[in-house]
Amino acid sequence: MIQPFTNTKLTLSTIVLVFAALVSRAQCPRVFDFYGQTPVHPYWYSCSGDNFSFNLSSPNSWNVFTIDWGDGSPITTGTAWSPPAFQNHVYTAAVATYTVTITETSSGCTVTGTVVMEEATSASIQIPVGGLTQSCAPQTMEFINSSTNVSTTTQFTWDFGDGSTPLTFDHTNWLQTIAHTYEQGTVDCETEVTLTAENMCNTVQGGNSEATFSPIRIWDLDDPAITASATLLCYPDTTVTFTNTTERNC
Repeated sequence: MIQPFTNTKLTLSTIVLVFAALVSRAQCPRVFDFYGQTPVHPYWYSCSGDNFSFNLSSPNSWNVFTIDWGDGSPITTGTAWSPPAFQNHVYTAAVATYTVTITETSSGCTVTGTVVMEEATSASIQIPVGGLTQSCAPQTMEFINSSTNVSTTTQFTWDFGDGSTPLTFDHTNWLQTIAHTYEQGTVDCETEVTLTAENMCNTVQGGNSEATFSPIRIWDLDDPAITASATLLCYPDTTVTFTNTTERNC
């Protein structure tokens, strides 16, 4: 049996409240990020390694507001904030990320952003004491990630130069020794190992850092081969010349 449609009536006051709530939400103020944009979740970067004097600015007017700077310092409060005024806070030099929360208490509007303090990572590779840089395949070799200015946002990528899939690690790969086995038939005598490092400040300042270590010499068994001058002869031509075309792998 088909149930009759029930028409729920909305009172004028309910409609007004809903409309007001939607307008209020649509008009929540924003703040400028590092690039001068106003995203939902802004990021700000300090890549100098020094104290960071952070000037927080907004294109909108805020009523009664609070700012939690995320570093354990006292919360900033104010009754009004309009451009071009800004809110200043000094972060002590550190390698850290902080969550900044700006709230307009009258409307409940909140903006949550992230302050990133670090320096651009510099990639570096070292060989362990007694480690190998030349050997006959198959052979496992070891490499140390000796990069500097590593932060929690750093990502590392190892490429061993033998066609194997590059390996990606987070910041915990720093100062770790990584082992890789070079198999037969994968390296043509010499290759190089590449370590790529990138954190947020690398990205802000133009790109990743790359370090290489070479030469890595991988000797392999020679591939014997013979090439004949002819495989079909017609008398009186009975002479065949055989050439040693062995591929010498180092």
